Amino acid sequence: MAGYDAEELNALAWLDDIFFEKALQNSENDPSIAIIEVGKLQPTGESAHFGSIMLRTTVRYRSNRLPEEQAISLIIKAKPTAEGFRKEITKDSDLFKTEIRMYSEVLPAMAKLLEDVGEHLEIPRLINISMEPTVLLVLEDLSPKGWKTGDECVQSFEEALFTVRNIAKFHATSYYLQQTNVDLTDFSLTEFVNSGPILAIYDRGFDDFFNGIKKWPGIDLYIDKLKKLKSSFEKHWRQVYAVNPATVGYNVLNHADFHWKNLMHIRNSEGRIVDSLMLDYQNCHWGSPAIDVLSMIDCIVDNGTKTAHRNEFIYEYHQHFSMILNKIGFLGKIPSLVDLQIEILRKGFIELMQSAIMEWCKHTELTEPTIDKCEAEELDVKPCYYNEKFQSLIRAELASLLHRGIMDPQ
Repeated sequence: MAGYDAEELNALAWLDDIFFEKALQNSENDPSIAIIEVGKLQPTGESAHFGSIMLRTTVRYRSNRLPEEQAISLIIKAKPTAEGFRKEITKDSDLFKTEIRMYSEVLPAMAKLLEDVGEHLEIPRLINISMEPTVLLVLEDLSPKGWKTGDECVQSFEEALFTVRNIAKFHATSYYLQQTNVDLTDFSLTEFVNSGPILAIYDRGFDDFFNGIKKWPGIDLYIDKLKKLKSSFEKHWRQVYAVNPATVGYNVLNHADFHWKNLMHIRNSEGRIVDSLMLDYQNCHWGSPAIDVLSMIDCIVDNGTKTAHRNEFIYEYHQHFSMILNKIGFLGKIPSLVDLQIEILRKGFIELMQSAIMEWCKHTELTEPTIDKCEAEELDVKPCYYNEKFQSLIRAELASLLHRGIMDPQ
């Protein structure tokens, strides 16, 4: 099966009819469910999955409660077991622990809060969790219902608003839950992003960015500032994910892996997005809302839309964040738009990193071979730095960062 090591697939051979029958019986609260057929497990194939084995199957079954045969398409998201890059980044992390808690506890609590006031947050339905012999989640596959994984950045303000409002709902409900009866402060990426292979990827990405632009004409001012940032890279990177103390700013639960490939969309007959949802809750992190808001701007929409509507996106996000908090009955002080703008400036180093790494990713197809090259440290990012369109984009990004004080952090 292309894309995954045979050892990884053999480790999932225990996913048989009995497993899926019990999973569906529990999920549907229907002991009469009997499996007719489980289809062959196939890689989902939509994009590269750096921290999971992602497979899809269709299960046909019958139930005494239903007159006709039923079928359901399922996604199996399993923890990597074969030696390699995927296992390396997940072996000592809480990624699967985080996602299991999100799907089993936090996301249902968010959905219930919203449902009670006539709002909705689309979430893939959890079918089953297994901890042994392999850690995995089974989720309902939404693609048969018209949802398609994001394969490119969203290309208009109007189409992006579905995602802007989704992340505002996610943040608002987390802010409410934390201040009522659910402790979300133990959702932390701090150790994961500040050590090991993830820190190495970002550290190298910053080096590649610096080396890629340093010979461009008229770039000397930026190079001098990047040199200073490079010497204290880890300090500034750690500050991004540091939780705000009670006396400074505010915190929400961030998706924290918020980019175009972790979205699904429904499109109309003209190809325009008419609804969106978020995927992949492995990296959720309690911290500054700027982590997701800056990703919303840099990693969800194309650069033309970002440039034309940056301030509108921030405003629309905050309007919806405040509206949801009011609607669900939050009685405390709602952070103001000024509070949010301060957070965006304080955590602005992440925007520099997204310019250094995510802009390159937009010019590179992230495929399974890309992961292999990443593991072997063979990714060649140099070609994009000779691309005139890419150069123009980066120059504009650097000027914007300079003018907002991001290149002179404290």
